[in-house]
Amino acid sequence: MKRVLVVRAGSAPAPLRARMGDFSDWFASRLAPRAVAGLADAKSGELPDPQRFDGILVTGSLDSVTRPEPWMDVLGRWLLAAAARRPVLGVCFGHQLLGRALGGRVERHAGGPEAGTVEVELTAAGLADPLFAGLPRRLAVQECHEDHLPELPPGAVLLAHNRHAPVQAFAYGPRLRAVQFHPEFDAARARAILESDRAWLDRTRAGRTDETLAGLRETLDAERILDNWVEACVTPERVS
Repeated sequence: MKRVLVVRAGSAPAPLRARMGDFSDWFASRLAPRAVAGLADAKSGELPDPQRFDGILVTGSLDSVTRPEPWMDVLGRWLLAAAARRPVLGVCFGHQLLGRALGGRVERHAGGPEAGTVEVELTAAGLADPLFAGLPRRLAVQECHEDHLPELPPGAVLLAHNRHAPVQAFAYGPRLRAVQFHPEFDAARARAILESDRAWLDRTRAGRTDETLAGLRETLDAERILDNWVEACVTPERVS
């Protein structure tokens, strides 16, 4: 059985956590039964030897890379070092953190948050990448972010984009991948996280949360991304 380390970069709000589990739980349930998930908490500063695992995944967070804290720098360096030997996948905050660690710029989007079910478009490189194997060029995904990468980190390859965020997914070298959107979200999880802080969207326009919730739909193609990553990218490698 493949072993994936889920690095939790932050927790869901307490009421949501009590009902539906934490962000790391959502990944663990999506990885099963293809992989068994271990857990590390990035904020604790206790990051294990990456060679104990076949792949490493870093979650989203309610924290912001635009307000850096020491643990973020530690985690970024650790992830880049891990990617020298192990496949690494960053999601949302993890995507932004990896971009920053690679020398890229993360900023608050001038247009405000991107949330709910939206479409992204794969580039030619994205269509050829095993992360998106068998998926259509235009892909419905679940989003929940305001920070973003306005341009690719140096040396990275663009895999997906849309009008709101020019870097929706990127690759760096053979083992590192990052996606701005949430392949671990189904419509119920997307609804729950948006309802947990209605003021976040409504501050941009009254009633925006209700409009976004009304537009939610299932994104089964996007949920296959985690399956693709485990099947094609995460390969058992033991060091004697």
